[in-house]
Amino acid sequence: MKALALAIGLTLTTLSALSQDQTAAAPRVTAVHIEGLERVSEQVVRSRLEVQSGQPYQPRAVARDIRRLYELGHFVNIKVDAQPDGDGVALTYQLEEKRVIDEVRIIGNKKINDRRVRGVISWREGDTFLADGYDREREAILDLYASKGFANATVDIVAEKVGPSRVRVTYNIDEGRKARIRSISFAGNDDLKTRRLHKIMKTRKAFWFIGGRFNEEKFEQDLQNILTAYGDRGRLEAAIPRTEITYGDNGKDMHITVYLSEGPVYSVETLQIANNVVYDEDEIRGIIEVEEGEIHNKSQVAADADVVAKGYQDSGYVNAVVTPQVTLDKEKKTTHVVHQVSEGDLKYIREIRVSGNEVTKDDVVRRQMTLKPGDRFDGSAVKLSQRRLDNTRYFETTRITLSDILENDMWTNLLVDVEEGDTGTFNFGVGYSTEDKFGGFAELRLSNVDITNWPKFSGGGQQLSLRFNIGDRRDTYSLSFTDPEFLGYPLLFGFDLYDDSYRYKGTSYREDQTGGQLRFGKVLSPYVQTRWSVRYQDTDISDVPWEFLVNRELRRLTRGSTTIATAWSIERNTIDNLRDATGGASHIFTVELAGLGGDNHFVKLDHDSTWYWSLSEERKWVLSLRSRHGWVTPYGSSDFVPLQDRYFAGGNTTVRGYDNRDIGPRTHGFLWWGDDYAIGGELRVLSSVEVKYKVTDMLRLYAFVDSGGVWPEASDFDFGDVRYSAGLGFGVDVPRLGPFRLDYGIPINPDDHQGSGRLHLTTGFRF
Repeated sequence: MKALALAIGLTLTTLSALSQDQTAAAPRVTAVHIEGLERVSEQVVRSRLEVQSGQPYQPRAVARDIRRLYELGHFVNIKVDAQPDGDGVALTYQLEEKRVIDEVRIIGNKKINDRRVRGVISWREGDTFLADGYDREREAILDLYASKGFANATVDIVAEKVGPSRVRVTYNIDEGRKARIRSISFAGNDDLKTRRLHKIMKTRKAFWFIGGRFNEEKFEQDLQNILTAYGDRGRLEAAIPRTEITYGDNGKDMHITVYLSEGPVYSVETLQIANNVVYDEDEIRGIIEVEEGEIHNKSQVAADADVVAKGYQDSGYVNAVVTPQVTLDKEKKTTHVVHQVSEGDLKYIREIRVSGNEVTKDDVVRRQMTLKPGDRFDGSAVKLSQRRLDNTRYFETTRITLSDILENDMWTNLLVDVEEGDTGTFNFGVGYSTEDKFGGFAELRLSNVDITNWPKFSGGGQQLSLRFNIGDRRDTYSLSFTDPEFLGYPLLFGFDLYDDSYRYKGTSYREDQTGGQLRFGKVLSPYVQTRWSVRYQDTDISDVPWEFLVNRELRRLTRGSTTIATAWSIERNTIDNLRDATGGASHIFTVELAGLGGDNHFVKLDHDSTWYWSLSEERKWVLSLRSRHGWVTPYGSSDFVPLQDRYFAGGNTTVRGYDNRDIGPRTHGFLWWGDDYAIGGELRVLSSVEVKYKVTDMLRLYAFVDSGGVWPEASDFDFGDVRYSAGLGFGVDVPRLGPFRLDYGIPINPDDHQGSGRLHLTTGFRF
């Protein structure tokens, strides 16, 4: 509007000056010319003009024409030139059309993508091109690059005519070299030392030519984390007045200074719980941490409110909200905290609705749910149900939500939405491990079978596996079937048939085991289940060296026999993810009794416990501890335990760094000489400590310490016989292909014959 008023004013001044000497009689307009049109039709312009050829010349009419032409919206500048023409005046309307941006091109940018650059510029396709916007556009891009550490970036903007009143705007960017952070310093920090502040920040300075790249989003989050750290120390008024980023003379070095205002330390003067009815104040205070007289920890106060709200929600008050209200007394440097509780109504489950399961039966999903219709809503039970569904591995994703909840309605529906994954695979290929060496295999594994659902045979949650393995040391043929709910009852039923042949490293004899077992199980609680099985196994040891015929111990341990045994086990499992555990524990106790028939009579007790702890909030670091104990003893007509049922240690699954069966009792082929043969023992103790770091979703790094020992009898136990090892490893878990893990263990206290280290490789890649 200012441009319009100025143009009209200038035009009126010109026209008035021209007509000052013609006050007696107004001159006639002899001609009206139009100039500058490219895209707009001249007919459109003339239709808006009041002044016409042959009319008396009137400056006010010209001014009205200019205003009407601006109202068309097609012009950025309008001038009228009046020139004497004989006895009259010839008028020329000089029009400057708006130039429309036909295309915006960004070239030369490699480190910052087009989307980020377009986010800071103002010119867009279809907008009016204004030449006075060059500097603004250039500065916006340079500021963006400077914030990312590119101090030497330059921008050249070119506008090319590509048609009538249409231009193409090209941003030519030369990014230059990105500066590396060479120093990060702080000013005004007394309470939190510089070293502590550096640990809080994820922005790091460069180490030689490695790292040191500046990321604005990360830096802003770092500043917020610093203020949070001060708030957790009671400095609720801490602030960062400004930050300063400077560059070295060459533009390649970046120096960051963070200016801090720490403020005073606040402590909690009073703490109250308000509007609570269901739980009294003492119950709520029992689960919160920040109390009167303590330093006001900002994060913990918020966490206390979340814990209280979660307690309500897990108890069925799904709409419960707890809001901490904090009032500062700046004179006393104290706070008054009130946890305002909005309890909402108690909710019960009306029904559980399952969706997304095109193959899997509803019952298979429902039996993983720890909540049933009519139960009071329980948030912890929902999380456990989610975990149980995920651990079935039937589904790619699972989501458990609530239907729309009415404030005054005590009922709600639980919605279980699943996205089914691939549960049937036929795999074949080759595998390698340091225990079994090379082997080829074929495997049909169906993990969501329904043998009654002809002809699809899927969706019932049953598991079927058929495997053939032929290798250097091991040949295996096995068939397994499991039904978690046999004949519709909450009882597990399964069976296994197998034929396994294994040749032990360092010996020439082969052990052949043929047999099968029936399995039954019952879930006692969401975390506890018990199982019972009966097993028949025929063992034959062949190709024995002739020393075995001379050595009485070897001869009796390796003679063929038949075992008929029954086993009872109970398991408590709270592991959060069976494929990639980050928390929880598993405990299994098993008692096996052999002697229901067959040649062998023994009692076997086994214990296996594993614990997992996350060492970081991101759950990238995980500590695990595993402890295993086993004891077996003969009874009745048997005076020894056969070789196949004795305990051994050493190798990939027990104590890494040692060969398979390398730890424990051994005997010479003859009395004092000949080859050594592992004969196992009746007592075994194993333990392992491992730290896992999750680099990516597929890659893991490991550090471990293993220990283990085997003794001929329990009375021979001696801590001095325990062997230790330590090592490193990495693993890759490729979806749909399988796991790969490589460990290198180094024995810490080996015997003379046990070597100095072993590489343990296990893989089962499928293709």
